[in-house]
Amino acid sequence: MEKEPFYNLKAVLRQTGLKADTLRAWERRYGLPSPKRSEGGHRLYSRREIETIKWLIARQEEGLSISRAVDLWEQIRAQGRDPLSSSLPEPAAAAPVLSGETVAELRQEWTSACLDYDEQRAEQVLAQAFALYPPETVALELLQKAASQIGDAWFRGEITVQQEHFCSGLAVRRLQALIMGAPPPSRPGRIVIACPPHEEHVISLLVLTFLLRRRGFEVIYLGANVPLERLETLVQAARPQLVILAAQLQDTAATLQEMASSLRRAGVRVAYGGLAFNLAPDLRQRVAGHFLGETVDQALPAIDALLEGPAF
Repeated sequence: MEKEPFYNLKAVLRQTGLKADTLRAWERRYGLPSPKRSEGGHRLYSRREIETIKWLIARQEEGLSISRAVDLWEQIRAQGRDPLSSSLPEPAAAAPVLSGETVAELRQEWTSACLDYDEQRAEQVLAQAFALYPPETVALELLQKAASQIGDAWFRGEITVQQEHFCSGLAVRRLQALIMGAPPPSRPGRIVIACPPHEEHVISLLVLTFLLRRRGFEVIYLGANVPLERLETLVQAARPQLVILAAQLQDTAATLQEMASSLRRAGVRVAYGGLAFNLAPDLRQRVAGHFLGETVDQALPAIDALLEGPAF
């Protein structure tokens, strides 16, 4: 395959459908592709580099993040094979160019795609986001904030419950995949994360679980609507250093209060948060635990402080 650099950046973007900022981000972060420079300092690409870009796009179309696509490329090369000649499926057609560049723009594009029930385009937006930003940023600034905005729109009657469920389902599925791909624990301290009885909203806790796992913590995520007896049984067996609970509604804030009191009587350290305690700060005085702050990113240093401090 032709390896001489003849193609300028404009020609590459036209042939691949990729955005210039995305391509530059790939080159800077992953070293793929690796263009030459003209005497005037302009990028020049070979036919092989164009096919490399198409190969990476195809892997994203199959569901890989750009970082995992690059890892796969390097694994194939380490086996002494040429990724462009391997038995992987032929590269898919280039994804359509997306207009968003900032996280806010990408969040709006993802939200619009979800509200239109356009799963393919929503996944393309996420692929673009993961190419440009760290996964922590995508989880927190795109998925979590978009889900919150969509929930608010449903509460105001601006969208249907079907739209809200579709958007939430896509967000939950992607966050679960990110959690499964997080590295193994490297720091001391086991954390249990759960929703109290009758609480079904889990996206913020999924984001928190992912961020904590990326920081090296061992996290046991139990999900929505966890009965107190089930949590107490797990706590007795797992002996976590911290249990984190969250409630979005006042009704479930009351069940969280009961659960926290029971756990504290059993000698378990409890932390909590959620929309219910943001909207009604006086509720915090009734919970036998440590309030983690009003946002997920505020919770991270609070958790660090709790785990580094005394038990109570």
